[in-house]
Amino acid sequence: MTAYNVADFIGTAIQSALAQTFKDFELIVVDDGSTDNTVEMVARNSDPRLFLERRSHQGAAAQMRRGAELSQTPYLAFLDADDLWDPLKLERHVEFLDRHPEVDLTFSWSRMIDERGSDTGLTTRLWNGPLSFDELLADNVIGNGSALVLRREALAAAGGIDSTLEACYDLDAWLRVALLRPGNVCAIPEFLTSYRRRRGQMTGDVEIMERSFHRVVEKARKLAPGAVSRIEQRSRCNMQRFFAYSCYQAGDYATSARRLAHAFRRAPATFLSDFRNWKMSGAALAGLILSPRFHQCLMRTVLKPRRA
Repeated sequence: MTAYNVADFIGTAIQSALAQTFKDFELIVVDDGSTDNTVEMVARNSDPRLFLERRSHQGAAAQMRRGAELSQTPYLAFLDADDLWDPLKLERHVEFLDRHPEVDLTFSWSRMIDERGSDTGLTTRLWNGPLSFDELLADNVIGNGSALVLRREALAAAGGIDSTLEACYDLDAWLRVALLRPGNVCAIPEFLTSYRRRRGQMTGDVEIMERSFHRVVEKARKLAPGAVSRIEQRSRCNMQRFFAYSCYQAGDYATSARRLAHAFRRAPATFLSDFRNWKMSGAALAGLILSPRFHQCLMRTVLKPRRA
């Protein structure tokens, strides 16, 4: 768990980890030079499985890499300091990885919660079964770093976390893990993660996200040029929808609509064939023309995802 000025959320995140039915784990919290009460909130927990390392502010990717280096276990799980785990989270992942030595990385479905921890009714895409490099590059159905558990040796073999990336460092690492061997990434089709959407988080900074995603694609191109050539336009189209969603959540419906138009121009056939683009377009237009009250009533229905 990396932490930077998350005093309002880290206490519940830690409790969700310590409440796991699977008990044999270590919880490493790497503080990224927080200036609020984050460290004090961590220190309130006396569980011997919890270890805190305080570092100067270097960014989440550097601290995530440090946390992986400090770990001593065969499996690694990452929990953002504002997200939550279901009590069965680790148990389900460990059981699956123990039964399937051919799998290196597992991820669960995630519910989206708001700043207060209330269920928004939205989820990540409900993927089922294996996930290839091509599929992950085309559409990051993992959705967030708190959803996954992977083999420590696989992350090391893939080169670990790239601490030079401002954002998308998790997607970059998972893509490199997916290239290690065929069929080594797989979904656990259960809601085991709660992913919090809130003001101030990195995924809301579209400029940084877009700049970092471009670097991730260029890195992937060097490792798998054929796959990137086949998938790139679809991948960038889907990311534009994600950026549009971030703008939509911020209440910037005009920019959201412009992002969707850009996605359409980049890959018209891909855009029109994916119903999620139609739903997102409907949501952005609703935000522009409907009253706030009526718009909010429609939001959950319009954006609710389907199973893969």
